[in-house]
Amino acid sequence: MKCVLFKVLWVLLTFTPQFVWAQDKLFHVSVGGGFDVLNYTQEIGRSFPGGSVMIEGQYQHFFLEKLGYAVGGQLSYLTAGYNLKEEDERISEEESVVFFDGITEKQRFFQVDVPVGLYLRLDISRNSQFFVGAGPKISFPLISRYEYLSGFVFWGEDTNEDLSDVQKAKGKNSIDTEWLLYSLYIDMMWSFVLNNSSALHIGTYFSYGLNDLVSNHDAQLGIDKKSILNTTLTSRVLPICFGLKVGVSVPLQKRVRIPAFDGF
Repeated sequence: MKCVLFKVLWVLLTFTPQFVWAQDKLFHVSVGGGFDVLNYTQEIGRSFPGGSVMIEGQYQHFFLEKLGYAVGGQLSYLTAGYNLKEEDERISEEESVVFFDGITEKQRFFQVDVPVGLYLRLDISRNSQFFVGAGPKISFPLISRYEYLSGFVFWGEDTNEDLSDVQKAKGKNSIDTEWLLYSLYIDMMWSFVLNNSSALHIGTYFSYGLNDLVSNHDAQLGIDKKSILNTTLTSRVLPICFGLKVGVSVPLQKRVRIPAFDGF
């Protein structure tokens, strides 16, 4: 049985280069923007979404008329935030009483993304096509920082005496993040031919993180000068991003028939 499977695989591999490389290839350049949400549960306060922008280059190779794969590269800038309006009391690890009051934090991330996926291509009209694809995405965080915009932290020995220390939760520092992030993405594009060498496309994208964005959750909010994301008040932080994009598509093989580019 193993011998038969080996022979079948060998025949398929023998004919695959002739089968695959006989089809058409496209390259897409896009810019886009949307919303970035950090999905986590915090003990106090609330998180809120931020904005995102990205620049993308994507290579597509259709080994069947309607089915192919794509490999891309993105530069992404993402923001998010955290806010605590009301005064809240917690007991720290040192058994001292801690009060948090009016803390506002903004987080910023700059990263490189590498999405890889399978794509389906459908002809909408003679000069228009629809692309939909999905697959895994690997991200490499380059810059991850936070900034306390306002707020105070008070702490003391017990509730019956005046709190001994007051610290203003203001400043900026790096967020301790993982060096490699994994997510799943969905990508959709509508392409409209402009001439025989280019097309305009608009689309939407969505990604959902699979592993924790940050590397640890052991800091004390406002005391260790760490982001809320790195404190004991949060656990797993999963990034979610969705938005719109627009760009230009060009065929990479002039001699190959690409239906949407015919007649121009």
